[in-house]
Amino acid sequence: MTGIIISLVGTAYIWGKPLIEKQTTNTEFKSALRFVLDLDEKITDIANSGSGSYRMDIPKGTLKIIPYNANDPDNNSIIYTIPVTQPIIYDTDTLVLKTSSTDYVGIYGRTEPRIITVNIERTGNIYNLKFKIYYRELDSPSKGYQIALDAPNPVGSRTVTISFDKQEVKLHKANNGGDLVVNHIKLVQI
Repeated sequence: MTGIIISLVGTAYIWGKPLIEKQTTNTEFKSALRFVLDLDEKITDIANSGSGSYRMDIPKGTLKIIPYNANDPDNNSIIYTIPVTQPIIYDTDTLVLKTSSTDYVGIYGRTEPRIITVNIERTGNIYNLKFKIYYRELDSPSKGYQIALDAPNPVGSRTVTISFDKQEVKLHKANNGGDLVVNHIKLVQI
C-alpha cells in the first residue's frame, strides 16, 4: 500500500511539475508585461504633461536604462530582463508588443512614441525574457517630438523614480528638417 502511494505521488510530481512551472512562467510573463506597460504609461504621461514625478517598484528581474545621448545602439531605451524556467513558445525569438508601427520615426498623432519588444534568450536551463522600450521621434509636417531618457545611474536596485527634467528645442534637428522638441525624462534607480 505504501509503495503504491509513493509511486502515485512520484508520478503526480513528475507529471505535474512541468505544468506548474509553465503556469508560473506564464504568470511571470504577464506580470513583467504589466510592469513594462505601466512604466511606459507613466513616462509618456509625465512627458506629455511637462511636469510631475512617479515612483515604481521593480518586480523580479533587472532594469537597465540606456540614456538618450548614449553611444549605444540601444540608446534611449529601457531593458527589463526576467529569468524564467520554461520557454514561451512563439515562431520567433523577438516579439513586437503593443506597438502600431515599428518604423524608426513615427507619425505624430498616429503612432505611439515607443516601440516595445521582448527577446527570448536561452542560457542553459534558464530563459531570459528581455523587454525593451525604445522611444522614437514622432514627426508632424513641421516639427518633430521626442521623449529623451536621462539616467544618472542606469542600473540600480528595486525602485525607479520617473520625473520630468526639462524641455529643449533643437532647431532643424527633426528627421523632417523642422525643429525637434525634446522632453527629457529623468529615471533614477534607488
